[in-house]
Amino acid sequence: MHDTIPAPAQADCLTAFGALRDGADPDTEKTIELGEGCNRFPPSPDLARYLSALLDRFIRDGTLSAYAGRSQAGARAAMAELLGSHLNMRLDPSDIFFTRGGTEAISLTLAHLAETGHGLILPLPNYYAFDQCAVRWGAPVTGYYRHDGTLHPTGTSPAERTCLVEVLPNGVTGARHTLPDRAEPDFTILDVPFQIGAEGPQPAAILRDRTHGVDLSKAALILTASKDLSLPGLRAAVVVTRNKALLQHLARDRFERMAMSGDPVGEVVMLFYASLLTVVEAPGEQTSKLVQIAQDSVHRAGLAALPEEETYRRVRDHLNDMAERFRRNAHALDGPGSPLRRIPGMEPAAGYSAFAELSTPQESFLPWVAQCGRAGLRLNPTVVHGGTSAAWDALYPDGQLLRLNLSETPVTFQQGLDMIRHHTRRPTPAPGLRKDRASP
Repeated sequence: MHDTIPAPAQADCLTAFGALRDGADPDTEKTIELGEGCNRFPPSPDLARYLSALLDRFIRDGTLSAYAGRSQAGARAAMAELLGSHLNMRLDPSDIFFTRGGTEAISLTLAHLAETGHGLILPLPNYYAFDQCAVRWGAPVTGYYRHDGTLHPTGTSPAERTCLVEVLPNGVTGARHTLPDRAEPDFTILDVPFQIGAEGPQPAAILRDRTHGVDLSKAALILTASKDLSLPGLRAAVVVTRNKALLQHLARDRFERMAMSGDPVGEVVMLFYASLLTVVEAPGEQTSKLVQIAQDSVHRAGLAALPEEETYRRVRDHLNDMAERFRRNAHALDGPGSPLRRIPGMEPAAGYSAFAELSTPQESFLPWVAQCGRAGLRLNPTVVHGGTSAAWDALYPDGQLLRLNLSETPVTFQQGLDMIRHHTRRPTPAPGLRKDRASP
């Protein structure tokens, strides 16, 4: 019976990813995946100890057994205070909604926008969830824009309303993309996947600049801690908005799916993260004062205590070491003999991702990527990062671009570059694969 049910629709990028991985070397012990979207820098042991003690407390005092968590109102109040201070904007507790990760926040927000007749304008490249959720919830994508703001209309019939999606910094390139020159959208999503690991302008300053003056009744800010803290399995995020209809949609979904159960660990992680961002950005002599402010905020809200000052200092040092690895690997892309070159305007501002171009173009790019996969080097090219064949051809013509994960150990990262250089010396297209960039 189940064979007669049609397969659910799927975004082009996921179809492309499946085709590229088909036949790839399955031996994870010897395979290098140089573009995986996961922070491979180890999480802070001090953070791990704090979270372990927190979880133990929540189990023992019944917090994890409660349906309607009493801490939710306090957590919203503390987050409004801490994040508002960091962003230099006034936030109210009613503006805050905690979700289990940024991907969940994206899905729920796009579901609501689809219901209310919004079409999407997405950055290219982008995180797969935007295209996939658009397909799943029926939100038409009316355009894609690249890093310099150039817009590619998809030809889809204009929707009643428009939502502009900005990923700040872009989750694939690590850069702040210029927005397309067009009329003001009816709604804006600001997705912030990471804030640590910058070169050049501080990401906090970039985010403050972008959020200054944003009308939260027509916008949603999504902030997650999982990538910066190297804890992708710990789903923690917050949606900041004053759009009443969206907030009601989020609340209804939580009631329907989770019977009003809360996520106290995720809430505390986000509170710690919001206060940690302020500590990371400020001079060291201000650490004591900033930690005390954060601790006082959660104490007034009646929440579990944040870590002690020494934990903040050690986690900050750990994140600085992480950012140094990102920088070291980014500089390796510019080193002598590198098989890749970075694109002007796409230099990473934060996070562990970079988007670089093959120095030696291959006759057939995607067949070459598939061939590398069979040889033990899994690469993530343009097509797995959203969009369509037409959009990639229009916005990045002849672009043989790869996403690089700067969080790999320098040894593994260099091994990956060496393998790319080795394979670009003998570009032999694999049979049976198409040459176009977006449909392998």
